Amino acid sequence: MDRQPRCAVLPTGVIRDDLLELLDRSEDFPLTLLLAPAGSGKSTLLAHWLSRPRRRRTLYYPLQARDNEPLRFFRRLLEAIRTQVADFDLSWFNPLGAEIAHSPVVMGEYLAEALGRVDGGLCLVFDDFQHLDAPLILEVLAAALRGLPPSVRVVISSRNHPGFSLSRFKLDNALLCIEQHDLRLSAAQIQALNADLGGPALSEGYVADLLAMTEGWVAGGKVALLAYARFGTGALERFDGTQPEIVDYFGHVVLEQLTPVLRDFFLGSAIFEKFNGELCDRVFQRQGSALLLEDLAARQLFMLPVDGQPGWFRYHALLHDFLGSRLAIEGRQRLAELHCRAAGYYQEQGDHEQALQHARRSGEPALWQDMLECCCEQWVRNGQFGEVLKWVAPLPETQLLGSGRMLQALIAALILSRRFHQARYYLELLDAGLASAAIEPASLQYLVLNLELFQHDKDFRLAPDWEQLLEPGVAPGTRARVLTVIAYHHLLGGRLDQSIRFAVRAKVLLVQTGHVFLESYADLIIALCNNNACRATVARKDVRSDYERTESSSPAWVNRATGMVVVLYEQSQFAAAQQLCEDLIARVNSSSATEAIATVYLTLARLLHRRKLQMRAERLLEQLAGILQLGNYERFASQLVQERLRQAYVSGNHRQLESLARHYQLDRRLEEGHWDRLREHDECWERYGLAVVYWLLARGAQVRAGRILKVLAASLRQSEMRARAMIVDANLLVLGSQGQDRQAQLAELAQLVEEYGLLNITCSVFDEAPGFGVLVAALVQSGRLALPERYRQFYAEFCAPEAAPRSETADLSGLLTGKEAQILDYLLQGLSNTQISARSGTALSTTKWHLKNIYAKLEVTNRTEAILRVRPQN
Repeated sequence: MDRQPRCAVLPTGVIRDDLLELLDRSEDFPLTLLLAPAGSGKSTLLAHWLSRPRRRRTLYYPLQARDNEPLRFFRRLLEAIRTQVADFDLSWFNPLGAEIAHSPVVMGEYLAEALGRVDGGLCLVFDDFQHLDAPLILEVLAAALRGLPPSVRVVISSRNHPGFSLSRFKLDNALLCIEQHDLRLSAAQIQALNADLGGPALSEGYVADLLAMTEGWVAGGKVALLAYARFGTGALERFDGTQPEIVDYFGHVVLEQLTPVLRDFFLGSAIFEKFNGELCDRVFQRQGSALLLEDLAARQLFMLPVDGQPGWFRYHALLHDFLGSRLAIEGRQRLAELHCRAAGYYQEQGDHEQALQHARRSGEPALWQDMLECCCEQWVRNGQFGEVLKWVAPLPETQLLGSGRMLQALIAALILSRRFHQARYYLELLDAGLASAAIEPASLQYLVLNLELFQHDKDFRLAPDWEQLLEPGVAPGTRARVLTVIAYHHLLGGRLDQSIRFAVRAKVLLVQTGHVFLESYADLIIALCNNNACRATVARKDVRSDYERTESSSPAWVNRATGMVVVLYEQSQFAAAQQLCEDLIARVNSSSATEAIATVYLTLARLLHRRKLQMRAERLLEQLAGILQLGNYERFASQLVQERLRQAYVSGNHRQLESLARHYQLDRRLEEGHWDRLREHDECWERYGLAVVYWLLARGAQVRAGRILKVLAASLRQSEMRARAMIVDANLLVLGSQGQDRQAQLAELAQLVEEYGLLNITCSVFDEAPGFGVLVAALVQSGRLALPERYRQFYAEFCAPEAAPRSETADLSGLLTGKEAQILDYLLQGLSNTQISARSGTALSTTKWHLKNIYAKLEVTNRTEAILRVRPQN
């Protein structure tokens, strides 16, 4: 059975079978709306409903006020979906795609398409939907709902009407609406609730009076019954019924029972969204709050435990509003002090959001600005550029120009979020002297340097006086950032040794000054340099070490995980590489390094293409093309072009090859003689050159392709880009092998191994030099080439073809690899996954990976369908 969805509210209290049956009817409607005021029992009803077995996989998404931000909302949605659907198709929908999309309608359609591809159907449950009013979120969801496939159901629980039209759903009879009157308590449920709260039995007359006063409102009934359990029938006689009065009554009854100390504690805690003993001890300057909170929670005072955070509590919205109002009246003189202490506590805990909220509510502008400036500096060091934009960008320009610290952080965040024109605008204001706050000259020069590099990429040129920024008098943090920029500049130019030298120097200072994000960027630069220089062993060791020591919640993790993706892919650990790519796709955003975004998208597309999932791969590449339109990214665009032409070539899709060649004007480039003569190495020129080679080979123009390869090889041999040179040489070897005997082929291959080292001949060589693996495998199979056992294990798919499968799968040998055919053979024998793993000598996770590939290639979804596909007569 599928795992049950995780619900924020524990399924306790009175079970309302009539409502559960009504909610079960959501199976028959694409959209179900649970619409009622606070205190109507919506979340409790959902908790009971979700605890029961479901036909579909069900995803529970409890919303918070902070989810009303598109990137956060879609990221959390995707993470929640992937907890239930491990193989969710990210090529249709991902947070970065939603963030940069020009059309919310298109993104909504993509989301609906992705949900529709989930096997067995899916039910999405959004609780507390009233928190959402961001136009982009609502427009995407509205479009998704309009295109919802039959296998998907959506349940929305909200205090208010959702911010999109429901007319079409009503006209199509596609909406089930459960409203306030449906949620009213019955007489029997009042009695059951009273018993659950520990009250003595009620007479029918009292129950009737209570229903009349509360109109069946759940929170009102519970308030009255709690009072009855404490004070007897007299409490109910004083009850007069409307919702605000019920809450006020309950609040006053509760407050009257408390000692002055507890009363102050109870009221004071209303300043928090959630609270625990440590926070209360700090803010109220007392001890023992944790035990007190447990006592208060046991009294059924509408204080609820926070899901997944032991020891933390929150008030029901109704009581929270009441307590906040009372505190504003009775405790106004101490509010500022409480908020100041809360702000300090949260700042120490690293919860900048809560710290700033409390600082703002303290009524102390100087405290709020100082705290925001400190947060901005910390966000920049941590790589949380979205937080800088969220808090600083909306401020009045006069306030920004009066704070050098905030302005400096904003410009850095704008640059690294690819908002180059806005960053330049503020730099021009500073240059014109229009800012009342000054920024230290070296820091200002660094910002200009950073903008020029990221805006112009490989076309960037260093200013003549840049070395002044590295003099001892410049602040260490500024020198560290400048060194990182220079290291990246040299990497773009293929000057690998210089790049590493600057990156290593930068890393020392970055660690000293706490620039966690840029430290990870320097690590990525070093790894890319080592990889390109054919120092694969060093690169892998460093990348693994950096990756394992980084918390996945940190923005720095994205950079280090990107390096890890490359390591896993190059060593043929395809299942782990794809998993990590998909984790990264869910995390990258417009503030992530373009190097990371491009690497993740290209690698995942290549992995999907290897599994014969061409359409998913192509959609990812199309998404990357859209992302790269946001700046001057010719270098990354050339990598994309090469990969699209490569995939079309190895798939034998000549129509797509010709279409892509026309789209990227490869014929024009060829006619203009781009590769007729040797030039200094340029990555764009090289990548486009390989794309043209694939196109020419598909056309049968081997001679012309060979000439281009020789020009590329000569250029690369004069550079430090040995890994790229190796790929071009491998292509030349494949092309030259036609007509050669095995001995000549072996001699050529031996020369390649001697030149570059066997451990550097990894998956990118096999993939980007189509036919190279076939050549190696043939030499191994003929006994002319012996490979180390560990190398054979990593690259068995290329270098050690399995024996021919049994006759019953022989007709699939052109579709499946040797290992896949072997595993399919075991499956047909009725072996379990564990038995197949033991018999084939592969890890269980790898066996499952092979089975997923087999199902995809056979166009089936499970074992039974695979058996029927292979043995239709049975």
